[in-house]
Amino acid sequence: MTKAALKAQNTTWIWTVVVADALTLMSFAFPSVVDQAASWVASGLRLAGASIAPVVVLLLTSLLSSDFKATLVFWRLRDVLPGHRAFSVYAQKDPRVDVGRLRAAIGEFPESPREQNALWYRLFKKTDSDPEIAQAHRYFLLFRDLAALSLLLGIGAPGALYVLGTGANAIWLAVALFSAQYLATAIAARLHGVRLVCNVLALHGVAEVPKPRTIRKTAAAEGASGRV
Repeated sequence: MTKAALKAQNTTWIWTVVVADALTLMSFAFPSVVDQAASWVASGLRLAGASIAPVVVLLLTSLLSSDFKATLVFWRLRDVLPGHRAFSVYAQKDPRVDVGRLRAAIGEFPESPREQNALWYRLFKKTDSDPEIAQAHRYFLLFRDLAALSLLLGIGAPGALYVLGTGANAIWLAVALFSAQYLATAIAARLHGVRLVCNVLALHGVAEVPKPRTIRKTAAAEGASGRV
């Protein structure tokens, strides 16, 4: 499944989080609206099915580049993607990855982060339709975009509350909400990103590799049968 298709599947979930965040902020700023929250949630979820929702979600999640989103998730300034450490770190740590068989299947592992990521991506494109890999990819994209969205809202929402003249308590509650949301979604995205990398390596590590002894035995058997 393509990246665009996976992101499209995530649109409703992201929009639902945006609606829930908005209602939470309104409850901070205007406590009297809490009694109406249920009807607002229902309205917000109905809006998620409207044509404008995908556009809004796409706009919000496109304000930051993919590399910057990865920086927000993995907290690195260089070689931010998990594929940059696919063979030097993650292949060695995941017990599902048969390192010897994987090396026999694809050759010697590259050492530089850029080459590791390039090779891992080629392996990924051969297996991206596998259900387990597609699921890890989808969840990585979902939580990565939510982490980026949480950062944007964590900056914009407190500023909006300040302009609206709400009290300091509401502003600090908004900061706490989006800080916690960012931290949780960034960690979740990181875990699913590493899982995605390891799923690909594990799948390629179970590929059958012909053994020289087997080949020699087969050749000998064929020769013997030929003499008969």
